[in-house]
Amino acid sequence: MIMTRLLHRSLRTGLAVLFAGSMLSGCMMAGNDYQRPDLGLPPVQAVAVPQSTATSIANVAWFDLYGDPQLQQLVREALADNLNLQMALARVEEAQGQMRVARSALFPALSGSRGTTASPQANSNDSNFSLGLIFNWQIDLFGRLRRMSEASRANWLASEAGRNAVVSQLVTQVATTWFTIRELRREELIVRSNIEIQSNSLKLVQALHRQGVVSDAEEQQAVSQLASTEASLPQLIQSRLVQENILAMLVGGYPEAKPDAAPAGAAGLIYQSLPLGVPSDLLARRPDVIAAEEQLHAATALKGAAMANRFPFPTIGLTALFGRSSSELGNLFSSGSSVALNSWGPTAALPILNFGRDAGNVDIASAQAKQALIGYRMTVQNALFEVNQAAYSLNAAQEQIAPLERQSASAQRLLALQQMRFRAGVSSYLELLDAQRQLLGTQLGVSRAQLSRDLAVLSLYQAVGGGWSDEGVAKAEPTTGQ
Repeated sequence: MIMTRLLHRSLRTGLAVLFAGSMLSGCMMAGNDYQRPDLGLPPVQAVAVPQSTATSIANVAWFDLYGDPQLQQLVREALADNLNLQMALARVEEAQGQMRVARSALFPALSGSRGTTASPQANSNDSNFSLGLIFNWQIDLFGRLRRMSEASRANWLASEAGRNAVVSQLVTQVATTWFTIRELRREELIVRSNIEIQSNSLKLVQALHRQGVVSDAEEQQAVSQLASTEASLPQLIQSRLVQENILAMLVGGYPEAKPDAAPAGAAGLIYQSLPLGVPSDLLARRPDVIAAEEQLHAATALKGAAMANRFPFPTIGLTALFGRSSSELGNLFSSGSSVALNSWGPTAALPILNFGRDAGNVDIASAQAKQALIGYRMTVQNALFEVNQAAYSLNAAQEQIAPLERQSASAQRLLALQQMRFRAGVSSYLELLDAQRQLLGTQLGVSRAQLSRDLAVLSLYQAVGGGWSDEGVAKAEPTTGQ
């Protein structure tokens, strides 16, 4: 009867402590709640965006931007098998597990216990055996556990944003490599075509030299010109093979040449009618900016958790033990040979002196929060710079193409005229060689300017936070268990 009253009294005391602690924990939270800092962004960005193009290219899914079916398939393969993306997905899983661990501290824990303790007896057996269930629950009196859980959730969101950043970067890398291979193939065709033109010219000069019409010096000039053009071809082929190896690794394979990758006449970007504006929600769209802000959120929460430990507040909880004890291991479940162990009540621990350890932890957390804020500002600063840089590059590349195309057409016409003038004996062979050099240079210039334009579109697409559409992320998810 006395034991029953004691048990009821302990139960009432524990419930009272639990109720009071719950009320206090709901009202008291150490530290400040996170709010996005004012970055003082300028009202007008360096890239002027007309109202008619205010919609951003970032809102276009990558499979709507890339017009070639082969390129679309390569991106899908990369999203399924790229190792960097699989590593990012594994980090997301790790952060999700850490979030679950941190959140579990807010709830009660139940565990089993079997122990052996010394208990001197008259006989030879001096051990006492116990078996039972232990119930523990720490009341989050000043919000430390909730701040820890908040920080772990922010870290998880940061890892999600990091995964999206990898997706965006991967989609852009695959397209960049693919367009580079395509342009190198175009250059190979241009060089081969000019080799044929210069070979025919050399045959003509050699024939005229045999007839005594041209000098030996003019023939050697033709030989030198052809040799120089032929020497540039192996370097182009080497560059293309390296890019094909890079493409193979991006899609999750081993380095290898891909003879069918990015033919010179393949379709390109469907961007002529797409809006290229800079989005006003860049801070909420770009994955690396989102990740930096979530890291700032986590650091702010961890600062609050450190502040909850700063002062000598008691750690209050609730514990219970239900089990049996016996001097014989085999008699634990025998009511006649074992004793019931039942306890229920509150627990409290009061820190008294730790020589500045908790104050130091607050200083550390405060410094880390400052670093996270600086990192966030730097990330936003870099994002805006990359947007401007890509926009400048795109404008410059677009303005270059038309003049270069006119120059190339003029060089082609000049070569035809110089060939006729040379055959008629009106001009020297040196003028014909100069026309051939101009044609080769202008054709390569047009091809490279077109590549610069395409790569600038891709850079702007990534800079404004494009490329990590929900479909792209979903296509990468199945590899998480591999």
